[in-house]
Amino acid sequence: MNVTVKPELLKWARERASMSIDELAQKVGQRNKPAPIGEWETAATAISIPVRKLELIAESTRAPFGMLFLDEPPSEPIPISDFRRFANNSNTRPSLNLLETIYEYQRRQDWLSEQLQEEGEPSLVFIGSVTIHTDILTVARDIRETLRIGTEERQQNRNNSSSVLWMKTRLEESGITVVRKGYAGTATKRLLNRDEFKGFALADQYAPYIFVNGKDWPASQIFTIAHECVHLWLGESAIPGGEWNSESAIPMERFCNKVAAEVLVPAKELVEIWIKSVSDIENIRNSAAHFKVSSLATLICSRNSDLISRSSFDRTWKQLAADFESGDARVRKSGGGDYYNNAGVHLGKRFIREVLTRTMEGRTLYNEAFELLGTRKTSVLLQMAEKFLQE
Repeated sequence: MNVTVKPELLKWARERASMSIDELAQKVGQRNKPAPIGEWETAATAISIPVRKLELIAESTRAPFGMLFLDEPPSEPIPISDFRRFANNSNTRPSLNLLETIYEYQRRQDWLSEQLQEEGEPSLVFIGSVTIHTDILTVARDIRETLRIGTEERQQNRNNSSSVLWMKTRLEESGITVVRKGYAGTATKRLLNRDEFKGFALADQYAPYIFVNGKDWPASQIFTIAHECVHLWLGESAIPGGEWNSESAIPMERFCNKVAAEVLVPAKELVEIWIKSVSDIENIRNSAAHFKVSSLATLICSRNSDLISRSSFDRTWKQLAADFESGDARVRKSGGGDYYNNAGVHLGKRFIREVLTRTMEGRTLYNEAFELLGTRKTSVLLQMAEKFLQE
C-alpha cells in the first residue's frame, strides 16, 4: 500500500532530526539497498511511497506520523526568545534536539519552582532587576558580588574546565541551577550541535536555569554562563545568538555581551595589566592566566576595551579557534566519566537533592521522581540518594 506525501515534508522531518540523507537512507532502506531519500526530497511534485517506508521515516526522525501528511512543514517556534541569526540574517528552524532539550528543562524548572513556592522560599530579587538601559558597570558589579565570582575568587581555578565547574557551583549556591549536557534526552548519540546553540537561560523568580551546551568548547562555556546570567538579571528566558566574536545587531545581545565581558574581565583591571610592548596574543594569554578565564573571554574583553584592533581580533580569534578545535578533539577521545557525577552536571545537584528529599519523605511519587531524574531503576535512584543527600 502506497501513500502520497510532499517532498518538503520529508526534508523537514530529516533536517529536524539532524540527520543526513545517507543516514536516513540507511535506516529506511534494506541491507545493501538504501532508500532513495534524496530523490524523494527533490521531486517536483508529491510522491507516492510505501506506507511502511513512511512509517520508518517517522520512526527514525521522531516525527509524528500524521504531520507528514500536512500541506507544508509545521511551524515549531522555540518557546523562549530566540536571538540566533544565521545566513541571510534570518532564523533557522530549530532541530528536534534543541526543542526537546528546552522542553526537558522547562518541565524540571516548573516542578522545582512550584515546590519552592509551596514551601515559602523567598523569590530571588536579582531576577528581572535591570533593563538594557541600566549602566553596564553597575550590572556587572552586581552580578560579581551576588554570585561571588570576582577576580580574586576566580584565581583559585586551574584551567577552563575547572572554571566552568567552579562557576556552576557558585551560581547554584545563589539559587541558579546550571546544567551542562552534550546530548538530547537520554540518547547519548543524539549530540547537540554547538553551531546551532551554545546555551540558553530560563528565567524564573524561584528556580532560574542556565543550560550550557556540553559540546561547545570549554573556553566558550564560561562566557556562555556569564552571558546567560545577564539574561536572568534582565528577567528574560532566551537562547542567545552566540555571537561572542562579533557585534550583534540585537540591542539586548549587545548589552549581554558587554556585561558578560565586564563580569569576567573588568575593563579597568585589564587595562592596568596590559603591556603595550608585547604582542596582542601574549597579552591575551597573560591576561587569561591572571583572571583565570579562557583566552577567548579575554580576547572579547580586550576588543570591547579597544586594546586591540578589529583585524588583530579576527586574526587572534582564528588562532585560538584552531587551539580550541584540537583541544576539543582530545576531549572527545576521553571516556564518558562516572554516571552519578555526570548526573550532577546534567541535572544540577540542588535539583537532584530536592527531588530525592521529597521522594524519600513520600511527598513525591517514585514514578514522578523517575521521570524528573531520567531513570527507570529504583537502584539508581537509591544510589543517587546515597551520593547526593550525604554530600
